[in-house]
Amino acid sequence: MSTVLTAALMYGLVLVLLRVTTRRIMRSATPLDMAVVFLFGGLAVQPILGQDRSVTGALLAICTVAGMHLAVSRLKLWWPAVGMVAEGTPVVIYANGIWDRKQMRRLRVDERDVVAEMRQNGIRHLSEVQSAIIEHTGGITIVRKEP
Repeated sequence: MSTVLTAALMYGLVLVLLRVTTRRIMRSATPLDMAVVFLFGGLAVQPILGQDRSVTGALLAICTVAGMHLAVSRLKLWWPAVGMVAEGTPVVIYANGIWDRKQMRRLRVDERDVVAEMRQNGIRHLSEVQSAIIEHTGGITIVRKEP
């Protein structure tokens, strides 16, 4: 029973830590982001299994983490607040020619990230952009100005 409780606790802790440390892991993972993911996962294994090196213990821990993931996925459908905590919400970082520097610092995003996304969308100048939004997935959405 302690394996199940510890696995559930570690799942929640790693989920919160990944949410706090970076938003862009799924969209544009850098080696630095991946190092964080792998280290968190590796560090979480020790408290979960402890001295238990059995296949049963590992399967129990894996099933617990999978169950927690499914539970959070279901809960966010029923209660949007769970989704906001687990995944975040979109954040406008540029609108009508004004950068929201406070949000950019909080999300660790700089203008280069937005300009790179603009180029990928065929936009050459910032004057063509109405707004830039960091999505809950970590992606950047560029909204063109209406002609």
